[in-house]
Amino acid sequence: MDRRMLRFKNQLFSKAVENHPVGYPRQAAFADSDECFMIYRRFGYIHSRLLLRRQDELRELEETLHDTDLRDNKDGTRQIFLRSRKRDERQNDNSGRETRASLLDRIEEKTMRYGQLLLQAQQLAAMNKPPVRDQMSLRYYLENKKCLAEAESKFAYHKADLVTLRPGREHSVIDGFVESMLQSFRCKVFRETASKSDDPDIRYFTRSRINAFVTLIITCIILLLLVVPIWLLYHTSVVLDTNKSNLVCMGILLVSTLIFSAVLSLFTKARRHEILAASAG
Repeated sequence: MDRRMLRFKNQLFSKAVENHPVGYPRQAAFADSDECFMIYRRFGYIHSRLLLRRQDELRELEETLHDTDLRDNKDGTRQIFLRSRKRDERQNDNSGRETRASLLDRIEEKTMRYGQLLLQAQQLAAMNKPPVRDQMSLRYYLENKKCLAEAESKFAYHKADLVTLRPGREHSVIDGFVESMLQSFRCKVFRETASKSDDPDIRYFTRSRINAFVTLIITCIILLLLVVPIWLLYHTSVVLDTNKSNLVCMGILLVSTLIFSAVLSLFTKARRHEILAASAG
C-alpha cells in the first residue's frame, strides 16, 4: 500500500509535459515546466489605446466640472454651493443639468479605472524582456509540436511586445552564456533530474547548480581583478626604474579601473552613479 501511494505521488508531482492532452493543456504545461518558457505578450498597444480613451474621458469631465464651478461662481445665489459640500449635495437642480455631486461620482469612477490601468501598464512595461535564446526556444516548440492553431501561436513573433515572468538576476549575461555553453556541450552535470519531459529535444537545467557555477565564475573574476593589478604593480616597481615604473603603474591602474567598470556594467545591474562610486573607490 505504501509503495503504491509513493508511486502515485511521484506520478502526480512529476507529470511530464507529454502526458497532457495536445493543445492548450500541453502548451501550458510546457510554459510552466521552466521559467525560461514563461513568455507572454503585454499588449502595449491595447493599453495605450485604452489609456488614451480614459484620459480623454477624464478631460471632458474635467472641463464639465470647471464650467459648472464657473457658472455657480457667476451666479450670486449659487455661490453658497461652492462653499458648502452639504448644501451642494442636497440641492435640486430643476434645469436638467447634472449636479456637481453626480458629476464628481462619475469622475471618481473614471479616475479609479484610469489609475488602475495606468499602474498596470507601468508594471507591464517594467517587466523583463525575454532573452533571444528563450524566444527561439518557444518558437521552435510552437512550430514543431503544433500544440496551438497557427493563428493563435503567432504571439511568439511579437518580439517587441513580449515579456517574461522569469526573474531578472544580477548576472543574467553570464547565466545566458553558461546556458548556451551547456546546451552546446550537452553537459549532464547540470541537467534537471526531474522528469519534466520525455522529449529528447527539450533540455532542462538545474537552476541551483547553474547559479552556483555562475557564482563561482563571478568570484574568480573578482579575485583576478584584485590580484592581477597588485601583482603587476609589484612586479613593475621591482623590475623598472622609478621614472618608468610610475608611468607604467598609472597605465595599469587606468586599465584595471576600466576593466572593473566594464565588468560591473556588463555582469550586474548597477546604476551609473554606483559604477562611478565603485570605480572611484
